[in-house]
Amino acid sequence: MSDYVTHPSMDILSEVNNYIEGKTIVLGVTASVALYRSLDLARWLLRRGARVITVMTPEAAKLVSPEMFHWASGGPVYTGFTGGVEHISIARAASAMVVAPATLSTLAKIAHGVVDNPVALAAVSIMGYGKPVIAVPAMHGNMYESPQAREVVGRLRSQGVLVVDPKIEGGVAKYPDTHAVGRITAAQARKGLRDLEGIRALVTLGSTREWIDRVRFISNPSSGVMGLEAALELYARGAEVDVVAGYTSVEIPHLFNTVKTETTEDMAAAVKELTSKREYDAVVAAAAPVDFRPAGAFEGKIRSGQRLALELEPTPKVLEGIARRPKVLVAFAAEYVDNLDSLRDPALEKMEKYGADLVVANRVGVEGVGFASPLLDVLMLDKSGEAVLKGSFHKEIVAAVIADEIAKLLSR
Repeated sequence: MSDYVTHPSMDILSEVNNYIEGKTIVLGVTASVALYRSLDLARWLLRRGARVITVMTPEAAKLVSPEMFHWASGGPVYTGFTGGVEHISIARAASAMVVAPATLSTLAKIAHGVVDNPVALAAVSIMGYGKPVIAVPAMHGNMYESPQAREVVGRLRSQGVLVVDPKIEGGVAKYPDTHAVGRITAAQARKGLRDLEGIRALVTLGSTREWIDRVRFISNPSSGVMGLEAALELYARGAEVDVVAGYTSVEIPHLFNTVKTETTEDMAAAVKELTSKREYDAVVAAAAPVDFRPAGAFEGKIRSGQRLALELEPTPKVLEGIARRPKVLVAFAAEYVDNLDSLRDPALEKMEKYGADLVVANRVGVEGVGFASPLLDVLMLDKSGEAVLKGSFHKEIVAAVIADEIAKLLSR
């Protein structure tokens, strides 16, 4: 333990936020060529406050030295267990385990209780304690699509393992984005259960564009990060997530059913179509659609160096396009105000106008928070007008609280 506490990697402990502070994550590493990606995953978890214990198969240890994982996490690395029954001690300490990357061989061992490698033994032991296990397959695409792999994945899911489908690209079942894997693992470690299992959620995110001419447009600095964090949190906790996205500065993972849109009218139409076809348990309207558009777009490119007067007209309201009201509606309100208390009236106004169950009001125009920042100056109000969250928080934390509130409302 003293080695863990004093290791230089502790310099980055909780560097990003304290989302999983005090949690212990077991990182299972198997012999896929993608295993180098898990060095980044270990650091990602550390930066959110977790302690990381690494368990490697002997074959994985031949590809990347266990010393690299000790460097990355500052925690112990096991390539085998002894008469000290370390797998039991690890299982007792674990908040969750993520097997990343997971080969088909190790997935099959876990599914069938064949515990002849240390990763499978640790996973089965942790499952025996009723704790979450996440598996991140990485292999050739045809192998992942084989009947054997399908049977194994189905069996694992029936046993409660969260199997994160890989991104199939170039014939390879690829290790997904590290941030997505980290968020899923962190959410599981934090909650210890999938409290949104079986629900269907719709999340809007990103900005829209309203074209002035063929090369210029009106938009805003929204990055889509807040909506993406909400979508990842909901997915990690068991929800099936549909996303309606405008423009974003972040890549949207393949884990969602995603509809891309350009203008506010496009986004409103997509939301209307989806909510007319499907009954959603929750809608999280985190997008920042543009409120005004030119009354008429110019053809071609307007010549520079001349004065230009634009007549603007309101764009459709995306929330008004919801065809069938969800059980829980979460609305966002971005306001230019001096302090958090000044967000209260606009939040209550939005809640009343749209019948929202939760309003996430946030300050914009403040350096270091809001658009294109990992932080949000936020006042989150429930339907009674009580403050659920107030202050400056990382967007991952805000997303977790949103999901907590959705779970509470759906359980009533």
